[in-house]
Amino acid sequence: MHDLLTEERKRFQVDRLILFSDAVFAIAITLLIIEIHPPSLDGLPKTDASFAARMSDLRPQFIGFFMSFALIGLYWSKHHSVFGYITDYSPKLIFLNLVLLVAIVLMPFSTQVYSTYVSPEYVQLLGPFLIYSLNITLCGLANFLIWVYITRPGNPVCKQVFPKRFVRNAKLRALILPFAFMSSLFVCWAFNAVWGRYLLFLIPAYFRLIKDDPKEKKL
Repeated sequence: MHDLLTEERKRFQVDRLILFSDAVFAIAITLLIIEIHPPSLDGLPKTDASFAARMSDLRPQFIGFFMSFALIGLYWSKHHSVFGYITDYSPKLIFLNLVLLVAIVLMPFSTQVYSTYVSPEYVQLLGPFLIYSLNITLCGLANFLIWVYITRPGNPVCKQVFPKRFVRNAKLRALILPFAFMSSLFVCWAFNAVWGRYLLFLIPAYFRLIKDDPKEKKL
């Protein structure tokens, strides 16, 4: 009976950690759109053409919104996957999870900074792109460290025995976005600020390069 109560208590604590994390992800992804305000026609003719022009000015902000929405959604999906293997909690797991959540909470701010300076007239400014890239890198590194922790033999939070290829692929996938954004930033700095950003379109190809063993999908 005591063992049963202990297991239920562990499951309850893990569920609390997951629910808290889900709430943080949900708030961060909602704040992305709150930062985009309807256009004002003050000082302009009250016509559809003026409205369309002002809406067009919001394109950079919507680019940032959809990009960050996709990235936060991706990290939420990865968080959902990794916590599917966790059966207990520890101070280290809580700390690593908080590091990830800090990075997620920063996303609305870094997105707004990047979106404000993403138009062609500011393309040579690397500061805004640096802030956004560092934010994404922090997310990726936190995700990577969580995978390292739960796949380490003898850890107290996960009893699953992972195949070596599964562990390698999980860690590689966690590092793809940090690698992609920091590589893009380097090319922007060293060569061309426009073409460097185009390197981000290679991200789906990076993920496709990592092949899973079909037998391991049952994990």
